[in-house]
Amino acid sequence: MKTKIAYLDGLRGLAACVVVVSHFFQVFAPSVFEGKPEIAHFPFEGLAARTPMNLMFNGNFSVCVFFVLSGYVLSWRYFLTKDMMHIYASALRRFFRLAIPASLSVCLAFAVMRLGLGFYDDIRQTTQSSMPDPFTASPRVLDMIREALYHTFFTYGSAYNPVLWTMTYELLGSFLIFGFLLTLGRFRLRIIGYAALAVLLADSYYLGFVLGMALSDLTYSGRNRLTAVLPPWSAPLFLGAGLYLGSFPYVGTQNTIYSILVWKDSSAFSFFVFYHTLGACLTLTALLISPRLKSLFGRQPFLYLGTISFSLYLVHFTIICSLGSYLFYQFHLLFSYGLSTVLTVILTTPFIFALAHLFCRFVDAPTLATLSPWSRRVMDRLVRKKPGGMPVEKSKGI
Repeated sequence: MKTKIAYLDGLRGLAACVVVVSHFFQVFAPSVFEGKPEIAHFPFEGLAARTPMNLMFNGNFSVCVFFVLSGYVLSWRYFLTKDMMHIYASALRRFFRLAIPASLSVCLAFAVMRLGLGFYDDIRQTTQSSMPDPFTASPRVLDMIREALYHTFFTYGSAYNPVLWTMTYELLGSFLIFGFLLTLGRFRLRIIGYAALAVLLADSYYLGFVLGMALSDLTYSGRNRLTAVLPPWSAPLFLGAGLYLGSFPYVGTQNTIYSILVWKDSSAFSFFVFYHTLGACLTLTALLISPRLKSLFGRQPFLYLGTISFSLYLVHFTIICSLGSYLFYQFHLLFSYGLSTVLTVILTTPFIFALAHLFCRFVDAPTLATLSPWSRRVMDRLVRKKPGGMPVEKSKGI
């Protein structure tokens, strides 16, 4: 049985690139996130912030794509085979799969901080970005270790490397999936479980995991219900709707094409999270029913981006706030703001991708290569030791 779905990696790679772009904007064009014309540096910022143009830097939408993809990828093997061993093995290795690369990215940020290579604070007065300085975290090694192994995964911690706020969602969302599959995975009316979770988690990032798992269920439980009901020609409709919702702005929606999405007396509801998550689900739906989109995202450039996507996500922020900020500081002494920003992006981006490539090769790939056989060996031993074996159910012919 295949172990990966290539075109999903391609989508993940594109989403990771958007996250990188979003943090360049957050540092050098913060008005698009903060909605303050007085701190705008470029004439396009106001328009970009309030229109679908924000898709090129809407990092939160990309994060929601990650969560929906996780729900899909972590459950499809179970729905295809009904083999619970996939759930047990995935649950066994999940923390380590996330923690080893993420913790080393914290070590990288910590080293940059201790060596005095963080220059983000030196340019904040010029860029007017209100983003906190990541290099003001505790300089103590024990605090760094505690952050890397505990707070990052259980308290939404993001000190040292702010992008790691997603790791708690990834870990707990993964176990939400595993728990659902173990308890309701073979229940014929599990749609009730999906509906209950969707209502309960409507404006939470955890909704993405539920929707991704539901799409996986529709695709792999028996016949492919998605393609049976939705013809390929409907893919542009789903994609258009997904990108429209996914471009729901960071700034206010008044007098924009998004104002119809917000109802009154709803201050407690996070439309921002809900629409980005729903948009991610519709975008993935379009990919799943479109042969052309599958072919596009299955091409080599996207596959490469998918391969390094996790590493790219983990290392880029530290580089932008160190090397990128240093370059901008030096360039701005000589050139205009706009030219300084362009030169910074041009020179910093190759270094980010080079480091991501190395991080993938020497950290992420070895982690995956080690954990997969390790989890299988552990599960085999548990099966042999336990009388009657584990409660494993396999479909015939798989």
